[in-house]
Amino acid sequence: MHVTQQPGPTDADRGRRFWQTRNFILFFVATSASTLGSAMVSVALTFAVLSHGHSASILGLVLAAQAAPVVVLMVPAGAIADRWVRRSLMVGADLLRCASQGLTAILMAGAHPSVAVLIGLVTLVGVGNAFYGPAESGLIPVLARPEDLRRVNSLLSLSGSITAILGPSLGGMLVAIGSAPIAIGCDAVTYAISAICLTAMRTLRPARRATAPFQTQLLAGLREFHQRRWLILMTAQYGFLNLAAFAPFLILGPVSLAHVVRGAQSWGIISSAIGIGGIFGGGVSLFWHVSRPLVLYETAAAVLVIPLVLLAAQASVPYLALGGVAFGAGIVILNLVAQTTIQRQVPEEALSRINALFGLVAQGLTPLSYAMCGFLARAVGIKPVLAASSVVVGVSVVVLLMRRETWDLRDAPAVADGRSQDKGGRTRGQDNRSSR
Repeated sequence: MHVTQQPGPTDADRGRRFWQTRNFILFFVATSASTLGSAMVSVALTFAVLSHGHSASILGLVLAAQAAPVVVLMVPAGAIADRWVRRSLMVGADLLRCASQGLTAILMAGAHPSVAVLIGLVTLVGVGNAFYGPAESGLIPVLARPEDLRRVNSLLSLSGSITAILGPSLGGMLVAIGSAPIAIGCDAVTYAISAICLTAMRTLRPARRATAPFQTQLLAGLREFHQRRWLILMTAQYGFLNLAAFAPFLILGPVSLAHVVRGAQSWGIISSAIGIGGIFGGGVSLFWHVSRPLVLYETAAAVLVIPLVLLAAQASVPYLALGGVAFGAGIVILNLVAQTTIQRQVPEEALSRINALFGLVAQGLTPLSYAMCGFLARAVGIKPVLAASSVVVGVSVVVLLMRRETWDLRDAPAVADGRSQDKGGRTRGQDNRSSR
């Protein structure tokens, strides 16, 4: 093993609450800036491609080129993040994305860029995303004390929910005045801000890094994942929810309103409600502590049945907006519970690999779920798909609530002192019935 440096608490930070520390403030600004820019460019890039005369199929290729590296590289990136200094990887990813988006903005503002060049540039953004995510998730537990992780993740989630609302609006405004390249350029600036903030963080805390071969460490990460049954169940259900809840609501919702008067406006209201629900879920998580995190995870999954039932019943827009609030809150709480539980139950030196495996299921199934959802809707109809989705989500919740692992796992930093968990989620060397 050799020692590298990770951002940690300084003498000036000791005794302060987590939100007052220099490192966390810089980290919060970095993530908030980059997520705002990404939310802006999601709208701007789409319309910039179309405004240059490219077809919808070319747009699909561009978006796929940005998403593909995340799916392909996420697990290897997690293994690399557990070997190297995570902050350095994040800074490198920010600089790569900054350069790519900056060049894209310049090309979009001038002559028509070739499709090959455009695809190459957005692929680089995807590569940066693939390396940034696992490194970020592994760095958070270094910045905060174990007892503060839930609130740290809640604050970051609140920031993400707010930028998810503001970003598309700002991007849409810039597109409306004919300045899509400016929005893409703003995204490049936000990555630069993120890199500057991350570089300014103090690096005092030593962290152990493995010297084993890369392949050996990758397999070790798979073993760490496999030996935790609670983690397998949580990850599998998240992937299942991608298929049975996320895609049906997000795809069939706008489709069902497409031929209704003011359907686009109605879906815009529902989309805003989803963002409001995300803010609500993050706010509640700041103050609501539960001793059995997986029970809360299943509760959040059960909430997702509400919007599916309302959409299947063709409820009016106000009720669908309430369903959107439930949808947004449920997703945020699912993500918060998953991230915080992994951070508190998995050894720090394996965090990036475990988060990468979880993220691979969470994001890797998204294209498949969208394709399957559209195919099934064409084959049997929208209402039957939504009704069936609500049933299978509810059944999955009942099945997992009947599992012992769901109730055995307690909210405690079980591996903070080097102890490991057995396959059932119980901590070796600790009475699992006790909680913090």
